Amino acid sequence: MIPVKPTCAWKMSLFRVALCSAITRPAICSFAQKVHVEREKGIDFCSFNTYAWHDSKHPANEFWAARVTTAIDRELVRKGLKKVDRDESPDLEIVYNADIKERTTSAGCDYGCILAEYLLNQVYGPPWLWPEPGSWVSEVERNGSLVVGLVNASGRDMVWRAIAKGSLSDKTEENERKLNKAITKMFKKYPRKTERRCKGENR
Repeated sequence: MIPVKPTCAWKMSLFRVALCSAITRPAICSFAQKVHVEREKGIDFCSFNTYAWHDSKHPANEFWAARVTTAIDRELVRKGLKKVDRDESPDLEIVYNADIKERTTSAGCDYGCILAEYLLNQVYGPPWLWPEPGSWVSEVERNGSLVVGLVNASGRDMVWRAIAKGSLSDKTEENERKLNKAITKMFKKYPRKTERRCKGENR
């Protein structure tokens, strides 16, 4: 059988898979989402029943600002809190900040990818069908971070804060799924109203 020489696009795609498998650049293969939550010790969360939004200094772009606030509103309602206007003396003020950073990473067989060479040999056959020696693959990584803070409106003290970090996709639907997942993780560590065992409330 005469081997069919793959197109350049397919070459580079398979070449990237080989490099990823060879663990030469772990960042290319990593898509883990990290969420960290902090809460002030000794705070009586039973006293918080209402909240209002505070203006963000670093809001999300375009439609994402609405997606962020909608997702957070949903979680706070689940926790038994009610959203009010800022002039209605809320118990909590909530603010978020979002950021996206881009980084270009490169990888190539100059690192001595033994596994990559093996996979290329299996896919392309003889070495003369391989991509050119010393080929490099560049990829732009987009990493997003979201910080959500709850401030005691009476004392102006931060009582709860959550930070989520993770890689972003080129697809809007995937990024929206990741956003909702991250915000759900954040508020898992905020006590539900029924879990607070507040005086006069049903447990």
